[in-house]
Amino acid sequence: MTQILINRVSYKNFKGFKNFTLDLNGKPAVVSARNGFGKTSLSDGLQWLFFGKDTQGSKLNPKPLDANNNEQIGLEPEVEAELIIDGKTVTLKRIQKESWSSKRGEVEKTRGSDTTKYFIDTVPTKEKDWKAYLEEIGGESKLQMLSNASFFMQMNWKERRSILISMSGLTDEDVIQNDPELAELATILDGHSVDEMKKILAGQKKEVKANIEGIPARIQENTDAINNIKNDKTPEKVQEAIAFFSKEIEDKEKKLSSFVAGDPTLDHRQELSQLQIKLAEANNQFLTSSNLATQSLQEDVNAQQAKVNNIRAAKQELESNEYRLQRAIQEKNEFRAAKLAEYKALNEKTFDDHQTTCPTCNQDLPLDQVEELRNKFNKDKAEKIEENKAAVEAQKATKQDMASLDKELQQVRTEINRLTGEFSAANQQLDLINNDLNFQRTKIGSFEQSDQYREINQQINQCQQKIKDATGDKGGEEQALLQAIAEDKNNLAVMQATLKEFDLIKQFEDRINELKNKDQELKQQNQDIERKLWMIDEFTRRKVKKLEESINDKFEMVKFKLFNILKNGAIDEVCEATYKGVEYSSGLNNGARINCDLDIINTLSREFGIHLPVFVDNAESVNQLIDVDTQMIELQVTEDEQLKVEV
Repeated sequence: MTQILINRVSYKNFKGFKNFTLDLNGKPAVVSARNGFGKTSLSDGLQWLFFGKDTQGSKLNPKPLDANNNEQIGLEPEVEAELIIDGKTVTLKRIQKESWSSKRGEVEKTRGSDTTKYFIDTVPTKEKDWKAYLEEIGGESKLQMLSNASFFMQMNWKERRSILISMSGLTDEDVIQNDPELAELATILDGHSVDEMKKILAGQKKEVKANIEGIPARIQENTDAINNIKNDKTPEKVQEAIAFFSKEIEDKEKKLSSFVAGDPTLDHRQELSQLQIKLAEANNQFLTSSNLATQSLQEDVNAQQAKVNNIRAAKQELESNEYRLQRAIQEKNEFRAAKLAEYKALNEKTFDDHQTTCPTCNQDLPLDQVEELRNKFNKDKAEKIEENKAAVEAQKATKQDMASLDKELQQVRTEINRLTGEFSAANQQLDLINNDLNFQRTKIGSFEQSDQYREINQQINQCQQKIKDATGDKGGEEQALLQAIAEDKNNLAVMQATLKEFDLIKQFEDRINELKNKDQELKQQNQDIERKLWMIDEFTRRKVKKLEESINDKFEMVKFKLFNILKNGAIDEVCEATYKGVEYSSGLNNGARINCDLDIINTLSREFGIHLPVFVDNAESVNQLIDVDTQMIELQVTEDEQLKVEV
């Protein structure tokens, strides 16, 4: 634990001080005077000595000014502090020196940039060694937070939040191991961080969802293929037709036998029967080969159609995201424009000099009242500007937020363009495969157009001619019977080919069942992913609660709100200090704010292991300051016409 106390601080040519020494002897003190007599300059002096900044953390030029607000040449600001660091006396000094030089051949000198001289225990020190020394005793950020009561709450809320969370020491592993209901989460994470796994699961969910959405179209394609084959037919009906035509052929051939017994044309008739059977078998074989030849192409068409549908679904989802982002950007731009206009109006607002005149007697108000009014105006203005900035940050409408949204929108549009190209290419490929399928079907043609049909049919015609020549003008009944048998055999061949097509139906049905099983599997995967995401969200909610409890246990007065749980269950990061339920930044009175600042100083001092002297401005507005574990210098407004130091 490092303890730093102030013995003495000397101010020379520093802002309004010509030569002033603050003697404290390592003890707490009260410094009082009217406004405008340099109370805040005492705190500025210590900050400038360390960092060259004021109590607000802004770069400070402490050079004295004349009545016209111009720098007084020749007066060089100097602050020297005698500190007690862990019982050892150390003297630090900083001087801002003017730099003058003349060009060759010229007598008159011109002023250049001022230089800074550093001294540690009267020994001149380089700037880098000065900074290294300050780093050894705590570093700039910690020294600023611990020496200026209000500094921490003036920091950006994200910086405050980061410091507070680092103080908790709570890790994801701690939350999981100490909560039996979250035990499974360790297995889910599988070595990844919570944020990493959430992104992984979101990607998996998107992929699974796209696959689920593509399955109905693929099932429909196979169903359509089955319907095209069935065309109001069933295997049972086809079997019945085969049995019917087989019986018809058998009966008619028996009847024909009675006509041709002993007939000289018997051999020709038997040859004709064989040719007709050959024609039917050839027709059957042609139909089977035709279906097999185009089956692969039909499967390619189905697969490519599924790909087109998947790309279309992904593209539609991205287009929905694009619309959402465009709306968000438009709304945030409108909000930002309104806040920028408000900021500009606030920034341009100046103190109304008419307020320095008494509205009753028209006489000028006393200087201390004017100064008080001016300070109140500046404070109100600064608070409203800060509220304006905070509102922009809360709505995530800062330049960085807008740039992030624009970048996300561009990425979505790039992805849409890519998918548009893929969609076009996939459609073109689908057209090519369809054209190839139609070409193959056209190329194959009908059986009646084939060479095999023409060859067998020619043989049949020749055989029929032989029969006609042998029988001469035989009865028409026998000829009609032959024609009927030929038609029945042709119908039988068609039915037998159709029966084989039902083997393809089995393949399509198996594919449909496979897709349905895949659909159930994907839905189960999606449900599992949703469960894991819910568990991660539940972990986050519980960690949020433990994190706030862990941090708030370190404070006596202040309670920090680090998260907002939105209506949709999402968690929004914030960092707002509260006291008895009232937010520090809105509604809390000045006295309560100061005590909250001191409570924060106490906690940060314990956490950092450093105790620094702390300056408390406007201390007169507090009835009772809380106890602090360090040297406290209260700056109070009184009617005194000069600085009064009470140790």
